Amino acid sequence: MNFNIAIAGNPNCGKTTIFNALTGARQHVGNWPGVTVERKSGKYYYSEHKFNVIDLPGTYSLAAFSAEETIARQFLIDDKPDVVVNIVDASNLERNLFLTTQLIELGRPLVIVLNMMDMAQEKGLEIDVDTLATLLGAPVVPVVGRNGEGIDILKEKILRVVTELSKKARPIDITYPRDIEAEIENVSALVANNGSGERLIRWTAVKLLESDEQTRNEVRNLEDGQEILEQVGVSIDRIERLFKDTGRAVISHARYGFIQGATRECVIEKLQDTADYSRRIDQVLTHRWLGLPIFALFMWLMFKITYDLGSFPMEWIDAGVTGLRNIFSGMLPESMFASLLVDGAIGGVGAIAVFLPNIFILFFIIAMLEDSGYMARVAFIMDRVMHNIGLHGKAFIPMIMGFGCNVPAIMGTRILESRRDRILTVLINPFMSCSARLPVYVLVAGAFFPANAATVIFSMYVLGIVVAIASGKLFSKTILKGMSKPFVLELPPYQRPTLRSLVMHTWERGYLFIQKMGTVILVGSVIVWALGYFPVSVHIDRDYDTERATISQTYAQDLTDLTTKFEASIENGRSGYHSEMVQYESSSGYQELQTQFSTLKKQLSEQESAKLCALRQQEIGDITEQKWIGRIGKIFEPIVAPLGFTWRESVALITGFVAKEIVVSTYGVLFGVGENVDEGNQGVISGLRSSGMTPLAALSFLIFTLLYTPCLATVAAIKRETGTWAYTFFSIGYSLGLAYALAFVVHYFGGIFNWLS
Repeated sequence: MNFNIAIAGNPNCGKTTIFNALTGARQHVGNWPGVTVERKSGKYYYSEHKFNVIDLPGTYSLAAFSAEETIARQFLIDDKPDVVVNIVDASNLERNLFLTTQLIELGRPLVIVLNMMDMAQEKGLEIDVDTLATLLGAPVVPVVGRNGEGIDILKEKILRVVTELSKKARPIDITYPRDIEAEIENVSALVANNGSGERLIRWTAVKLLESDEQTRNEVRNLEDGQEILEQVGVSIDRIERLFKDTGRAVISHARYGFIQGATRECVIEKLQDTADYSRRIDQVLTHRWLGLPIFALFMWLMFKITYDLGSFPMEWIDAGVTGLRNIFSGMLPESMFASLLVDGAIGGVGAIAVFLPNIFILFFIIAMLEDSGYMARVAFIMDRVMHNIGLHGKAFIPMIMGFGCNVPAIMGTRILESRRDRILTVLINPFMSCSARLPVYVLVAGAFFPANAATVIFSMYVLGIVVAIASGKLFSKTILKGMSKPFVLELPPYQRPTLRSLVMHTWERGYLFIQKMGTVILVGSVIVWALGYFPVSVHIDRDYDTERATISQTYAQDLTDLTTKFEASIENGRSGYHSEMVQYESSSGYQELQTQFSTLKKQLSEQESAKLCALRQQEIGDITEQKWIGRIGKIFEPIVAPLGFTWRESVALITGFVAKEIVVSTYGVLFGVGENVDEGNQGVISGLRSSGMTPLAALSFLIFTLLYTPCLATVAAIKRETGTWAYTFFSIGYSLGLAYALAFVVHYFGGIFNWLS
């Protein structure tokens, strides 16, 4: 049989860890219908049954104030899952059980998972699981999600609940004070008499007394809806007169009273003489003065490791892509199709595939920081900074997500309650360096700043944060005036990330990037190839064949002269050598001459290769300049020339509007990387170095790439989340203008003061 399971819980309770432990690799990631909130689904098999698992968005309640709460609530009510698995942080029981009380009121079959039991024990908490299960009317399973402890028992409990064999699974009601219960009964009677047998009567009554707007709208459409709402108004007035508070507050207090009573019955707290280790670590990592420098150090280490460690597999993948191109080049006769396959598809996608190690390493480190609990501390550390731009630290969480991809990061702004906060965070998020920009950084920094590439890459990420904060300050004083709503940020306990969890989180993000390589990047690369292939025949005034022949003849003559000189030195040495014990060919003098000859011969060969390489790059440039792609670049060259860019950079930046990764693919086409200019050629890097780009222009190019108009997918996300083209076009224009201005300042003043000369 097939059963449907919904996983619900607070943020940071380990919900995703349990989901991964249940489903393993059988997962699918998409969006909930009609909204941009991520939807995770998966499946597992147990005791000849199939269990379909839906990971609901993390919520603190079912009040439907946010998109996440609305989605979770509607799924539980409308889709009627066979069982709800409620993940509870065992070390923060009272706070997490607030959602549990609302799940109980929904009346769905429930299994409660006490996750992070190891953390609870370290805090000195002992939990009587059987008593808690009796009080809550649902099986309670203690687990340690990060190492899989208790997952098999959880599967067994789920099976027993869905097959109605569990004695612990029985419906209970959250008991409210007598006066509130009386009003619940009054409203429930009217709801029941409305002829809606499928309606959750008690749930509806409680929500109406909480002044839940969504429930009021649903009831308003019923036949006797107005009568029900009139009774609700009378009941709320009575409650407020009796308790001197709103109906929502009174019911919330009653729920917490139920929770406190339950925890007193089943939780024993042993006093600790010293603070727990999370608090001790926080005393350092969230220190008022040390927090920011430590965060900066972690970020620098992240990019240092990403660049240095990723350089080794990059070389292997580069060699593999080159070998694949050579195989197809040898198999296929010269034709447009061969060029499309080798230069367009394999070359374009391969130019990006080379950077996969860097991207996966970056995702792995980000996952490690997230799973350990440090990312929430970063939001806490940045809270003071964010307040300067009218936001709170919670807004920095979507900005951190932007290191992976700006699209889900912009979607993540839905965790902010205020529309003003969401729009402000959306507008500054594209300045955070996403993984799509990383290949460009690695390429250009590796070509012009090889000794300090990691530091240059790190500086781009820092600059992005600085520009985002400065822009936020500007926007909050002009187009989006006001201050953020107060918010208390939750700091989850530190945990030791498991390798399984890290690998899964890394693969989830990396797989999306690989999918992008096979779709957007492939299509973009083919388009760039077509622009660089047509027209097929072009006329070049310069005679490159004659110049190549001249270089080869000069090399041959220099080699002949060197050989003659070496032979003369040998004869002179032999004639002046006198020894009966050792032959001249075995003497140190002869060996020294041989070494000098080999060194000079190698230098001549390298000089010839360098000249031929530079000449070939110039030839490719002249040919490409006559193609469509070169003609387009020439149109925009006067605009980008003040930044130190040529027509090549203008083309690369234009194609980068589709996806930033295509900047690298474009350079691959422009420099003809598939033609093996010289032995050991590094393709695009070799082309960049010989194209006339200076280190100062390279720095300007990196800054422009960081700041200018985001990719099409990000633009679409901005439109969806802001709901208007006005903010979308403003984001495009502002980022493009800012990128041009800063790149111009760097190049202009860099030229005056001879920076990077």
